[in-house]
Amino acid sequence: MSEFGRRLSLLIAAAFGIFAYSNVYYFLANLLGSRGVSPQAAGVAVSLFYVATTVFRPAGGWLVEGFGLRPTLVGSALVAFAGSVGIALAGANLSLVFACRILMGLGYSAFIVAFTAYQNLFVPPERRGFAFALMTAGSMVPHVSVIPLADWLIRHGHIAAYLSLSPLMALFCAALGISFGKVSLARGASRKEAWGSYRELFSLAPVRALLGSMFLLSLTDSMVLCVGALLVPQGLVPSAFLVSSAVAALAVRIATLHFVDRIPRPRIAAPSFGLMALAMALLSLMRSNAGAALCGAMFGLGVGMGFPAHLAMVGDMTPERLRPKATAMVWFAMDSGWAVTPFVFGLLSPVFGDGAAFGGFAALMLLGAAGAWMFLWRPVLADGKPAIPFWRFPRER
Repeated sequence: MSEFGRRLSLLIAAAFGIFAYSNVYYFLANLLGSRGVSPQAAGVAVSLFYVATTVFRPAGGWLVEGFGLRPTLVGSALVAFAGSVGIALAGANLSLVFACRILMGLGYSAFIVAFTAYQNLFVPPERRGFAFALMTAGSMVPHVSVIPLADWLIRHGHIAAYLSLSPLMALFCAALGISFGKVSLARGASRKEAWGSYRELFSLAPVRALLGSMFLLSLTDSMVLCVGALLVPQGLVPSAFLVSSAVAALAVRIATLHFVDRIPRPRIAAPSFGLMALAMALLSLMRSNAGAALCGAMFGLGVGMGFPAHLAMVGDMTPERLRPKATAMVWFAMDSGWAVTPFVFGLLSPVFGDGAAFGGFAALMLLGAAGAWMFLWRPVLADGKPAIPFWRFPRER
């Protein structure tokens, strides 16, 4: 296997492992409820993981810079392992559950920043979009493998086996981390000289455009958290939307592996989450499962193109020494949207109703996509001077 193939295999396996690690706990609230924990406390336990993940994103970049890639990957996976073992042993002890969920979020956050930084540092620029498309496809495999297994184990009472899945995935990630290459400070350079500063990062106009665009994509993507509230009162099945979305996203990533390396990626960014927003606006009008599935497929097409394109642009828009910080901030922008959308929907839905609140938010995101194209990406394309002019690389024959 070539060196590129080896690295790509590690990245795909890492994406599978770390997302399987977190996705297993989609059923945590149900498990805690069966142990006598109140719905409110179970909700806090679920949320603490995502809060810790968001807050710790910038620190993930610092860990890569200060300790190197391999120690960060292995160390964060072991922290994640400790948190998941704690959850398995905590029972209904809420203090321990809360502490372990925070620990899980810290390990998960640092691991994702580290392996994404690895991809932006070491994958050749002309193959970066291809690699990110495969990596994000790998992150969706748990939806058709580990998650159904976890669901089956819980429904059949195999709780110990269910609780062992996440620690096993964390150990799998730690083993992968040992195989990754090393990132270290330039010899004789200070930390600031070797890796740059956040002031330098934010001075780059393409980076500011990327962060704004990723936040808008995240606001749109996280509307999936509100799909159940929209569809269930109408007697519709949320999985009609969710399954078709996942299938479409996976299919488009596989079918267009080289497409995101053939055109300037800023041209994909705003249209991708514009398509997602349009799908959500139409979903607010649907009254059948077939219509919901059609909207899900449209949404999945946007997700399938938009997410890998945005992640790949970290390497396009920044020099190598700024990429750990840029990677951390892009993930921070992504996490922030997932925190904002359900909060805003919770404020709007009692006032306007679920359908109007959902459709209105989707319409706002559609306007956001138009604004992102006009005011963020068109100036970047017109300037033509990102840190790395990715559209000028010679294409492989």
